[in-house]
Amino acid sequence: MNFSSVFHYKFNRLLVAIVLVALAAALRVWPLEVLESKVPWLTFYPAVMVAAIYGGLLAGLLATGLACLTVVLLWPWLVAYPFINNSADWVGLMVFIMNGALISSVAEAMLRANIRARQAQVQAEASNKAKSVFLANMSHELRTPLNAILGFSTLMRQSSDLSSEHRQTLDLINRSGEHLLNLINDVLDMAKIESGRLTLEHAPFKAPDLAQEVIDLMQVRAEEKNLRLLLEQLSDLPRLVDGDVAKLRQSLINLVGNAIKYTNQGSVKLKIRSRPDEDAQRLWLTFVVEDTGIGIASSDQARIFEPFTQIGQQTLQKGTGLGLAITHRYVELMGGHISVNSTLGHGSRFCIEIPVGRVNETPIAPMNANNYRVIGLAPGQPELRILIVEDQQENWLLLQRLLAGIGLTARVAENGLLGVEAFQAWRPHFIWMDVRMPVMDGLEAARCIRALEGGSTVKIVALTASVFKEERDQIMAVGMDDFIRKPYQIEEIFDCMTRHLGVRFIRDESVSETATVLIPTADISLEDLAALPEELRLELRDALVNLDTVRVPEVIDRISELNPAVSDLIKYHTNQFAYTTILRALNADAGPI
Repeated sequence: MNFSSVFHYKFNRLLVAIVLVALAAALRVWPLEVLESKVPWLTFYPAVMVAAIYGGLLAGLLATGLACLTVVLLWPWLVAYPFINNSADWVGLMVFIMNGALISSVAEAMLRANIRARQAQVQAEASNKAKSVFLANMSHELRTPLNAILGFSTLMRQSSDLSSEHRQTLDLINRSGEHLLNLINDVLDMAKIESGRLTLEHAPFKAPDLAQEVIDLMQVRAEEKNLRLLLEQLSDLPRLVDGDVAKLRQSLINLVGNAIKYTNQGSVKLKIRSRPDEDAQRLWLTFVVEDTGIGIASSDQARIFEPFTQIGQQTLQKGTGLGLAITHRYVELMGGHISVNSTLGHGSRFCIEIPVGRVNETPIAPMNANNYRVIGLAPGQPELRILIVEDQQENWLLLQRLLAGIGLTARVAENGLLGVEAFQAWRPHFIWMDVRMPVMDGLEAARCIRALEGGSTVKIVALTASVFKEERDQIMAVGMDDFIRKPYQIEEIFDCMTRHLGVRFIRDESVSETATVLIPTADISLEDLAALPEELRLELRDALVNLDTVRVPEVIDRISELNPAVSDLIKYHTNQFAYTTILRALNADAGPI
């Protein structure tokens, strides 16, 4: 603030003080003339208070002085008799001066406190903005090279002429890269939580499928430690609910991953059930993760949800100590709660409950299997021109090799300006657009291309290492058709091109292309199973009661040889973990699961 601004700032406040005292004096002429010269300070106290609150110490003192001057010297213009007639009136004058000075001092302190609060708020906002910029830069700088590391290691592992030793080395590189990515994600998630940039993203999802997905993801880790990883459905569940599936999935992965990490023998169980809510449009999902691991001492249980905390034997484990802290914040953000019950040396039991919305069931579309490997273009595909706009050589080289490996023609432009020029000269059908680049970034390049002839029809998909939702919204707002985050899975690249170009690929025949969900028209009844041999019914019942995930599919396969329709019906219910439905049909008292 320059000298002129400061002068006007102070002058305006002093002017207000003068006007307020003049107004207070005028009130003694009308309508308070009936008071004559009695209670002289009645009108001047409010004037001093308002002046001090508005203008601070100087304004308050000025108003006090002017009021005293008016009472002592200017009274003939206001009243017929003087305000000060005796010693008591002089004492009242001194008290007024003291009170005016006190009021002005308090008001000045309040103004200064408000100024400091505003400055602190500005500094906090600047700090949060700096943190956001730092996070965005760190995300880009860390995730971008990881994209190349994971992508090239995955690409090389697909080679058929690799020796077992080289394949093991690539597996090690890939696992190490995944571990590093998880650590980076944990740190970035915690930073986003602390900066208040975390929001809920609701979408319909299937709770049983989510639980099974978590089990499938964690199965390899459990097998490496010879642990049994089990899933138990404790009650009937609606097929579709509404909630933030991404944060719930991450929370369950953190809990199951921790359980496996700190369990050396025995089992880890994920249990799921639902219960109604007072609101008919909501219900509560409960997920329980139990293990037979090292347990947690009661004195440490209050600290395990704090960031960067590892207690007892946990300090010997790898990790950031952020998994439980992130889970705790996620669950609270979703409106739920988390609890732990553990005994040192005898395992732990974590329980999370979250509210979800009810969703009217709709037909389920076929689901793509994500574990396939693309090996070429399907016959009869039109010639496609693919432009890669990317400044990092390792990243554009990875993407170019992926596309060239299946017979697609791809060119590279190493910044946004060259990308715009390449679009004008080559007219590609599809553009992979990096967001952060020198000379011209991907957002500006996309705007320029959209404004050119033919730019409205080309498909542009953003490739970015951003982790913030608002950045994704900004990216999509400039005219991008889709968004893929680095590091990406190779299947994501081909799935995206299929969605936007309709291009078909030849996939590895060892993995099925698609899996269609079959929805039965009714629950299983005893009549459905009556025709089956008693031996099969008893074996199925025993496998279900013992939650034997190996025997159940074997029995279903044997049933398929006798009655495919009943087999499909049973398979559907087992995929939904509706074991109690099957057990009721078998007329068996399953008891509590």
